[in-house]
Amino acid sequence: MPTITDKDRRRQRRIRVQLPVRLDFNNTGGLASTKNISLLGACLNMDKEINPGTRVALSLNIPRYVEDDKMVGEVRGEGAVVRCQPETDEGKESSGYELGVFFSDFMPPGEDKLIHYLDHVAEQEAKEVRKWVQQYRDRIKKHKREIAKKRRLIERKRKARLEKRLKKQLEKEARQSSRKQKNKIETYTAWQN
Repeated sequence: MPTITDKDRRRQRRIRVQLPVRLDFNNTGGLASTKNISLLGACLNMDKEINPGTRVALSLNIPRYVEDDKMVGEVRGEGAVVRCQPETDEGKESSGYELGVFFSDFMPPGEDKLIHYLDHVAEQEAKEVRKWVQQYRDRIKKHKREIAKKRRLIERKRKARLEKRLKKQLEKEARQSSRKQKNKIETYTAWQN
């Protein structure tokens, strides 16, 4: 199973996923849930305030996403709180705290479990994005076809109007020509009499 170097850990993007987390710190503990997570750290929601710099032992649970029992279940590790700020809903008091936790170490095989799970979630997100992009492209193509169809219809109507106008003009000219011919004949006939 692949492990990740410190350099690679810094490149990891955060994945938006909610996982239950148990934190133990200063002879106490509490439950939290992830807002997003990477191999470097996580953003957590918790109802307790923890001062930045506090070392924590953590345990998170990888849900079943594969049949292999070795890739699901508990992941234990250590880290430090690097940020703690109150979460507030508009116009309400604090509804808890948002913690930034930097991971320093995982118990074997925790890091491998987390790597595979995050890869799986990232691939699912990528599939969703590709699906959305394809749907968007399909909508654009359909819209372009509809626009082209409307343009052809407008062009046919315009052409029909022009043809009708031209036909009327030709008929008018034919009538005028016919009158002129008739007038010439009448004039010629009158002149001969």
